[in-house]
Amino acid sequence: MESLDFASPYFLNLIESQCVAGTWGWRFADNHHVWSTGLFRVLGLDPQTTRPGYDRLHGLIHPQDRERVKTGADLIRGVTLGQQSVRLLRPDGAIRVLLARSEIYLAPDGRPRGAAGVVLDVTDQERLQQARQAEQRRRRALFQQTRTLAFSSDPERRFTFPQEAFELTGLSPDEIAADAFRTILGEEREHWRDVSIAAQSDGLAHRLTPLLHIAGGNRERFEVFTVPLRDAAGVVVDWSSLTRPREGLEQAIDGRHLRAARALLDWSMTDLARAAGLSLSTVKRMEENVAAIAQRSRHRAVDTLRGFGIRFSLMEGGIIGVGLR
Repeated sequence: MESLDFASPYFLNLIESQCVAGTWGWRFADNHHVWSTGLFRVLGLDPQTTRPGYDRLHGLIHPQDRERVKTGADLIRGVTLGQQSVRLLRPDGAIRVLLARSEIYLAPDGRPRGAAGVVLDVTDQERLQQARQAEQRRRRALFQQTRTLAFSSDPERRFTFPQEAFELTGLSPDEIAADAFRTILGEEREHWRDVSIAAQSDGLAHRLTPLLHIAGGNRERFEVFTVPLRDAAGVVVDWSSLTRPREGLEQAIDGRHLRAARALLDWSMTDLARAAGLSLSTVKRMEENVAAIAQRSRHRAVDTLRGFGIRFSLMEGGIIGVGLR
């Protein structure tokens, strides 16, 4: 069997050639420093003109992070913090994020005789993490302000939902995982399931307007836009969806229409409040067209009236008609 002694240095050189890793060593007795070729690359320094030294390495740490990194004197005394994430300020002005680890080597009598360390350039991973966190903040703000959220499903109809979907519906991840269409009211569920399956089978973008279960025992109509994501060959590899409260007709219903609907049912404001599970003061503010009324309260009132036979219709000229079925 051939010797594999070359393996460790070979693979170390392979890793360092990608400019993401480097190693250093320091022998205290004669102040001898050794830097790997990869470390010079990570630091952005020329090995032909740069003399290795821990003070040189320490000096490249971003000033705001430098106090957290042990000095050469600390290492000589045997003090090290192990693994740290720090920013590096390279000579060309670029800022890189390094994951650095150092260790102290002791003589038989217990005195520190040297130190060594490894650094990994994790800038890309750090930026990706920051981008993900920023995207989560944007998604959260959008949901809190408009109750809009995005989700996806693969060609096998396995869905991936954000946390906001569980907050909106009040259902657990396990409940939705068992049947993503469980978020839709029972009387509409199979209809919208069939529409969705038919559209996806044909590879078509589609729009659904289901009545959803909302946390707290409420229900509200949403619209769901779904589009296919295709690979270079045109094959659908994923489905991306955006859902939001349905706009248009319901957004235009105001206090006049609510009063007209109550009149057709011969209801008082108290009757509407009781049937919709709202406070009387909320119904009064809705009929006075107070802008601060929550959208979900208005939707609950409209859905309640619809449930008792009221029909709201968008007519020519943008006029909303109110009738009784």
